[in-house]
Amino acid sequence: MGSESVMQVRWTRAELVAVREAIEVTPLFEGRVVVRKSIRDALRASQTTVALDRALAERLARHLVPIDMPTAMAKVKLLRAVRDADQAETAASEAADAA
Repeated sequence: MGSESVMQVRWTRAELVAVREAIEVTPLFEGRVVVRKSIRDALRASQTTVALDRALAERLARHLVPIDMPTAMAKVKLLRAVRDADQAETAASEAADAA
């Protein structure tokens, strides 16, 4: 797989709005424009699941400043999704090595 894989993050509408607002005060990072567009598109389509490139999700998790409770919850969910993707990749790698 690798770091180019796409992962899904499920946020509530309140968390999406909070992430959108937090990104506006977050320092610039590579891929910020893509994240802003993904969040905006999800809000417009009334979706609660956002698909992000794994490397981009990791960058967002490092740069996202939890300014309130919904943002903090969104960051925790994002970190969990990244961790779960790491564990899934490790399990797949170990299964391939065992075969």
